[in-house]
Amino acid sequence: MSILSDLEPKKVFEFFEYISSVPRGSGNTSKVSDLCVKFASDRGLVCFRDKLNNVIIYKQATLGYENVPPVIIQGHMDMVCAKTADCKKDMAKEPIDLMHDDKYVFAKDTTLGGDDGIAIAYAMAVLDSDDIKHPAIEAVFTIDEEVGMDGAAGINPKLISGRSLLNIDSEVEGVFTCGCAGGCRVNGTIPVKRTLIDNTEFTVNKFVNLDIELCGLKGGHSGIEIDKQPASASYLLGRLLRELSDLIDFRLIDFYGGEFDNVICEKAKASVAIRKNDVEFAKEFLSKYEKILFDEYAYINPDITLKSTVKNFKTKETLDKPSTIRVLNSVYLSTQGVIEMSQELKGMVQTSQNLGVIKLEKEVFNISFLVRSSVESQKETCINRIKALIKTLHGKVTLCGNYPGWKYKKDSPLREACIKAYKKCYGKKPVIDIIHAGLECGLFVDKLEGLDAISFGPNILDIHTPNERLDIASVGRVWKMLLNILESMK
Repeated sequence: MSILSDLEPKKVFEFFEYISSVPRGSGNTSKVSDLCVKFASDRGLVCFRDKLNNVIIYKQATLGYENVPPVIIQGHMDMVCAKTADCKKDMAKEPIDLMHDDKYVFAKDTTLGGDDGIAIAYAMAVLDSDDIKHPAIEAVFTIDEEVGMDGAAGINPKLISGRSLLNIDSEVEGVFTCGCAGGCRVNGTIPVKRTLIDNTEFTVNKFVNLDIELCGLKGGHSGIEIDKQPASASYLLGRLLRELSDLIDFRLIDFYGGEFDNVICEKAKASVAIRKNDVEFAKEFLSKYEKILFDEYAYINPDITLKSTVKNFKTKETLDKPSTIRVLNSVYLSTQGVIEMSQELKGMVQTSQNLGVIKLEKEVFNISFLVRSSVESQKETCINRIKALIKTLHGKVTLCGNYPGWKYKKDSPLREACIKAYKKCYGKKPVIDIIHAGLECGLFVDKLEGLDAISFGPNILDIHTPNERLDIASVGRVWKMLLNILESMK
């Protein structure tokens, strides 16, 4: 039975439910790509799927629009897969459980994937229709936008003839995005050495495990919400541990935090080997540090909490002391958050760095960052600083998902057409914005000479978190605006 069948616009929500019937996390897009190909085949539409699983569906112009250049409707198929702590769903194998109330569509205990499933649903609703007026449509559905824009980076530009691109990957209704920052994922691996407890000054009968968890942080999108200066749990826990290491001697056993580079880390955990006679001091230190963090970050993160548990000896190995300090220094000396604000555009973040994921393994410590900047030279400087830090700690760096920014275009016929359509539908002017988050538009503008692009979308709240919600009424309003844009391009 359809969960969203009573919602309007029916076709949009029908196709959103259609693509939500399979798992579609980043790196796991074969099934949703299959659905897109089947959708085209069932309707006799020309379709091309490349080796990456990108899908392009073509539809001819309707009567009277035969001589109008094609329009590209574009979005990405993949979603960020995040869930609540007690959710048992395997999001790599199981689809999300759609739900809705009077205002929102959401998923039970997981992310919804409105970012960017709604773009696919809008495009399918246009492609499925027999009565919508429009130029020739090139619906471009890309993979793995959330983990490096790999689909847009690898797509063959010769398959796309349109030079007007409607990217439906923005989350605030009434805001037209016309430029964005470039970005790059920087992954560091630092070698570590483990040693048997009884081969060091630590002995089994003289130490315990101290498990520490920093949680209750708000997190959020590392581009869109970085200007709010939300705290990164990975960074703060690393800071705490490095400062504690100046006061007492301990050894790292485990240290991890974050799931995605483009999400500000909400919680992080560490386990250390500590002498029994240092336990009370450590507990007192943690209690004081929780107050420090609350004073610094409670305005944005009122639920910030530092938990600790003392346990009996569990493992015979820890990191040796040099490795412990190298790992903690890699976090402590990192830069987190906004680095520079734009001097030209008031209130706009120009350059930022997010410590996304950390994970201590047997022989290496993995640490990854997402660097963003609308100024290419500053992006490169941030990358080089991370390289220098990791190299100093005897580690190695690899780069991935290095994508260009999207420069604001002073003269844009497409933007003017969209503004006119918005005024007609809403009776007021839209907000024209340049964002710090990355959008695939930058890659398409780089690939397709002369491309005119714009990004918009309905209201989607708390993206990349289990609280993600898609505003039903907003979906309907943006749908009407999209139809008006297509009809006006004659």
